[in-house]
Amino acid sequence: MKKLFLLFTFSFLVLQLQAGDPPKYEVNKIPAELIKGAKAVVRTDKVIVDVHDIGRATQKVIYAITIFNEEADSYTKKQIGYDKLTKINYIEGKVYDQFGKVVAKLKKSDIQDVATFDGFTFVSDDRVKVATLAKGTYPYTVEFEYELDDRNLLHYTTWYTQPDPKISVESATLEVCLPKDFPELRYYGQNLTAQVEISERAGKKVYQWNWANVAVKPKREPYAPMSSDKMEILQVAPSIFEVEGYKGEMNTWEDLGKWSNLLNQGREELLPATQAKIQEMTASIPNKLDKIKTLYEYMQSKTRYVGVQLGIGGWQPFPASEVDNKGYGDCKALSNYMKALLKTAGIESYYTLIRAGSEGEKYRFNPNFPSRQFNHVILCVPLEKDTLWLECTSQSQAAGYMGDFTDDRYALLVTPEGGKLVRTPTYQKKDNFSERKAIVKLDLEGNATAEIHTQYSGLKQDENGIDYYTTLSKDRQKAWLYEKTKIANFEITGFDLSRQKSRIPTVSENLKVKINALASKSGKRLFLQPNLLSKWEKIPQEIENRQEEVQVSSYDFYDKETIEFELPEGYYLEHKPEDVNIQSAFGEYQASINFEGNRIIYTRQVSLNKNVFPKEKYKEWLEFYKGVAKADKMKIVLVSKT
Repeated sequence: MKKLFLLFTFSFLVLQLQAGDPPKYEVNKIPAELIKGAKAVVRTDKVIVDVHDIGRATQKVIYAITIFNEEADSYTKKQIGYDKLTKINYIEGKVYDQFGKVVAKLKKSDIQDVATFDGFTFVSDDRVKVATLAKGTYPYTVEFEYELDDRNLLHYTTWYTQPDPKISVESATLEVCLPKDFPELRYYGQNLTAQVEISERAGKKVYQWNWANVAVKPKREPYAPMSSDKMEILQVAPSIFEVEGYKGEMNTWEDLGKWSNLLNQGREELLPATQAKIQEMTASIPNKLDKIKTLYEYMQSKTRYVGVQLGIGGWQPFPASEVDNKGYGDCKALSNYMKALLKTAGIESYYTLIRAGSEGEKYRFNPNFPSRQFNHVILCVPLEKDTLWLECTSQSQAAGYMGDFTDDRYALLVTPEGGKLVRTPTYQKKDNFSERKAIVKLDLEGNATAEIHTQYSGLKQDENGIDYYTTLSKDRQKAWLYEKTKIANFEITGFDLSRQKSRIPTVSENLKVKINALASKSGKRLFLQPNLLSKWEKIPQEIENRQEEVQVSSYDFYDKETIEFELPEGYYLEHKPEDVNIQSAFGEYQASINFEGNRIIYTRQVSLNKNVFPKEKYKEWLEFYKGVAKADKMKIVLVSKT
């Protein structure tokens, strides 16, 4: 009997093993409305943040996504960051076929451990574990589960309901558990569709948000402003926290500034010899602005940027005396060092936290939710009738120029009283321009030689990295000029690029070219389009039922050009197009042609405004664009007298 029982038990276990795990994430169970237009569907996205005290939390993540095509294959990889303050407890992963059967599991050899490198940071304890699951046969599902032990609680989490507008979500949950004696959880939602549910469990306060059946979002419309982003975002942050013994509060921006003061305390001091040198250097300079410029250039000549992210060093600057001795530092250290130099000269300045980067970074910052949203540090120097902003990581910028990296956005001044949220300057249309003058000599066959001088100013010289190319070798500059110059059949015979360092910097581009068949010849006539380099060509698509607002430029600017054509002997202007003048809420456009002796002078000017306009204005933008594109194609006809 005993043998029979053992045999039955063994047979049952074998059958269970053969059957495997019950099916999970079957594709046929996905609601049809989630599949329509989707490259993938998130089956579950569950994040549980369990806060143990003001300095430690664990975060558990379960994430599964069904992949329909190669567009979403990248989700077979999961990158999980860690450092001195954040430990990864475990990582697991599985691949399921369309029927919900496990076809592969994550192995230790599938996990790479690599150092992070953002292109700027050179000394860091930041690392990433990259877990890669095998790709299955479409449609297939990957599931990751991992847990973190976090001792860097400046921010609990930022939640994005959809990782991509073309990915729908079947089920998602964010849960934050706080000790009962903690202040209420701080959170802020943008375009939020879920309501918070608050309960108690195991002696803790539990805040939970749940989402179900979130369909794909419409494709972003052309010329939609970054500020109209419809992504659903939930920010969650502490009221009280501690990082490596530094305690702080974060209920207000003032609180966050006070914590930064605590981190920076005692780190502005310079050695007596350096103080004496600075005082001697500035003693004979009567003007405050000139003193600042002198010290800024001294700092630039003495230091270089080296990114440092080591534990609390990710938030705390090196002492100024250490930067003075070693000659390098990151944005925090260099800004703190510059602050110390100015302090020695009797000039007050403010260490300033900012979210630097592209246009999108401006709008990812939420001024209504005090939290650690910053990624960079600069210096603010108040003057009697002005404010000077110093980018201390640059060895080439002039004192006071911010560029598109830090302009026109919120920043947190760290004052003795705490944090103060302010806006950085916006560059005006008069600052941002390109002005071009060219002399073009045509021959009897329509070929030409040209000398073209273009000056780019302000954000125009930032655009497309024009300022950057002035620092490169001649060969790379020449390759770039060939790439960007919009002339057919031309050869560069000479060029020069130079940058003028000033509070509103400029780049000068001098170009000499030979152009084959600039004008087309037919009998006694030459046909010529005078707009050489700046045609508007690709017409924006028409949208019948526009849903989003309209922004055609991220900054105000104007472009102006004057091109003088020297005609071949015996030729004169037979046909002169009408002058063009187009006025719009979006900007202005003028173009004209004049004939003087054996010269034709073509002038063109266009300006655009960065304003955000109602969606109903999109048709007006199309008309403006079409008008400019048509005018840019204007032709002149030259005829020989003989």
